[in-house]
Amino acid sequence: MIGIAVMSCGKNDGYDDYLDNRGDIQLFSAAGDSSAIIGKINQFRDLAGKALNSTPNATGGRREINWDGVPAEFTSPGLFPANFFNLTDPAGVAGRKRGLVYTPENAQLLVSDRGFSDIDQGYSQQFFAFSKNKVFSAKGTNITEVKFFVPGTHTPAYVSSFGIIFSDVDIAGSTGIEVYDGDKLIGRAGAQAADKKFSFLGLSSSTAKFTRVRIVSGNTALANGVQDGSTKDVVVMDDLIYSEPVAR
Repeated sequence: MIGIAVMSCGKNDGYDDYLDNRGDIQLFSAAGDSSAIIGKINQFRDLAGKALNSTPNATGGRREINWDGVPAEFTSPGLFPANFFNLTDPAGVAGRKRGLVYTPENAQLLVSDRGFSDIDQGYSQQFFAFSKNKVFSAKGTNITEVKFFVPGTHTPAYVSSFGIIFSDVDIAGSTGIEVYDGDKLIGRAGAQAADKKFSFLGLSSSTAKFTRVRIVSGNTALANGVQDGSTKDVVVMDDLIYSEPVAR
């Protein structure tokens, strides 16, 4: 049987939540302004790993990604490299060795310090950053995927906790995450709605192995001339939080 601890600030009505019988998967969910979600985020951080790791060769603890240190050359309209946060050069900067890579390798990804108003001016008052001042999105799609490596190496890895902060979820059920062990779906959960605010969503287990995460950000891709309304929901991302990647 699954041991489920649902820790949320309200019920998600649309996304088909699913937890496999492989482990004691816990769901963390909260929505609102930063003060409304920080308590749930901190609970998740404690479970993922109390120590925030910033260098390779860590044991235990957790990793976090925000976009604020991304250099101008990789900020929209420039593309953000899929492997930016798993630099494998031994002489490279430790802060870029966090063991997370987007897939496929040629995925088109964007980081913006203007709330993506460079894509459409209407976004200037729609997307806000939880950790100031940049947000993240895929280009031309509402779906992104990540996989894990032992930080700073090419060694495939898994995590046991993964959480994400979304910006401007308008429709419950439009946004969520799916965690996989290889090709096997082991957990899926949807984010609560919070218009022009934040939605935090996390899954954690003491036994399951998350080797890949599929992230669904809204139901409509970010694009010039595309706005929220009726059945359309455009959503972007901010911080990622995950346990220290462990070799498979």
